[in-house]
Amino acid sequence: MSTLSTHILDISTGKPAEGVTVHLKQDGSTLATGVTNVQGRIAAFVPSLPAGRYRLVAEIGAWFSETGRDTLYPSAQIDFVTGETADEHFHLPFVIAPGGWSTYRGS
Repeated sequence: MSTLSTHILDISTGKPAEGVTVHLKQDGSTLATGVTNVQGRIAAFVPSLPAGRYRLVAEIGAWFSETGRDTLYPSAQIDFVTGETADEHFHLPFVIAPGGWSTYRGS
């Protein structure tokens, strides 16, 4: 089974995004919810992640609002698929700014 972590960086300030709520979803159901720490990280959502299709949803609209900034995007979402490979780690960071966001597969 695989493991999953995330990291959110606000490139408009060059700082980690502390306090962003992130949900792990599958087929419309929420499997886990976490909040980024002072380093903008959630180290592990679940102890193990079976093969399947998932979605990470970061509630960036609420976070930007709390920091006094407007954004067009209420959330940033990463759809991803895990395979049958044993002990594979998925680190899926969000790079955010009020005007957009992106992702990549980290290590």
